[in-house]
Amino acid sequence: MESTSKPMTEAAMRAFAKTHFDAWNAHDVDAAVALVTDDVVWEDPSFEKPVLGKAEMADRMRALFVAFPDLHFPEELAHAHTNVADGEAVLTWTFTATMLGDLVAPEGRMPATGKKVQVSGATFNRFRGDLLSHFTMYYDSLDMLHQLGFLPSSTGISMRAVMLADYLGGKAKKALHLT
Repeated sequence: MESTSKPMTEAAMRAFAKTHFDAWNAHDVDAAVALVTDDVVWEDPSFEKPVLGKAEMADRMRALFVAFPDLHFPEELAHAHTNVADGEAVLTWTFTATMLGDLVAPEGRMPATGKKVQVSGATFNRFRGDLLSHFTMYYDSLDMLHQLGFLPSSTGISMRAVMLADYLGGKAKKALHLT
C-alpha cells in the first residue's frame, strides 16, 4: 500500500482503526503490515527494544499468534480518539487470549502456560499520510505476566522481593559501570 502525502481525516482515522483491529483479529499479518510505513516503529513495554520496519513487525506478530492463537480485540472494547491536526490517534482496547504456544522473541522464550489473559491498554499512533508510522503500546505488562503465571501476585511478599532484587541489580550494574 502506497501512502498519500495528505493528512488523514477523522473518518479515515476511525476507518483505519477498524481495519487495523480487523487485521489483528483475523491474525492476518500481511493485512496489518500493509497498513504501516516501511520504516514503522513499534514500541511495547514487553519488548527490550523497539521493533523497526515491516519485516520485524511481521515476525513479532507471527510469534504472538503462535503463542496466543485465540488473541482477540473485542470490537465493543476498542475505541479511537483522533487528533487530525497532528496526524495522531489514541486507540484504547482490551484483548483476550490464551497462551497455548511458546512465545519466542529476541528477549527469549516463554513456555506456554495454557492460561487466559485479559489486558486493557492504549496505543498512541502517529501517521505519515494514510499509513501508520509509529505506534507505542501502553498496558500493565506485570499484570499480564501475573495472569500468565510467570510472576507472583503484585501485592505479595514474593513480588516485592523480585522488585527489590531488580532494583539492587540495576544499582550494582551502574556502580560497576556495566550499563
